[in-house]
Amino acid sequence: MNLETLLAPKKKVITQKWIDRVLDSYGSPEFFKKQKDRFANPIGATISEGLQELYAILLEERDLGEAAKPLENIIKIRAVQDFTPSQSVSFVYQFKSIVREELAREMNRVEVLAGMTALEARIDKVALMAFDFYMECRERLHRIRVNEVLSGRSALTDGTKCVSAMLKRDNLKRGNDK
Repeated sequence: MNLETLLAPKKKVITQKWIDRVLDSYGSPEFFKKQKDRFANPIGATISEGLQELYAILLEERDLGEAAKPLENIIKIRAVQDFTPSQSVSFVYQFKSIVREELAREMNRVEVLAGMTALEARIDKVALMAFDFYMECRERLHRIRVNEVLSGRSALTDGTKCVSAMLKRDNLKRGNDK
């Protein structure tokens, strides 16, 4: 019996535990868990849908490239919040412990151990993808902040124009590239 078949009856329990653990990392987990309206709770909906999709990709041994979209959607949310990099991507690793909890009685069987080893390797690859997405998001945020300061639209400049942006604009007006 392969891992997917063994876990099929536990899919709803596993995904709900995973969703709950991720939402518990937020300041108001009760709201995220109870509010089911996608428009009233876009964070909860995105995380819930993304984790359910990741579950299917990981256990059905689908191409890990398919994990990019749900993973990126979740990471975009977590990258702009007050999480450390490790906290932002830790949800991927939480899946390992949840599956192990659900398979505790069967872990002594050779085929279950082999399946778990393969699943954990897939989870590790997805975690690396998550970290790559996290870094891309953080770099994009940094570029946006730098551009805001340079253009003078930043709150840091109290509404005044950044000197280097003003000089650059004046040079462009005069035809200088410097």
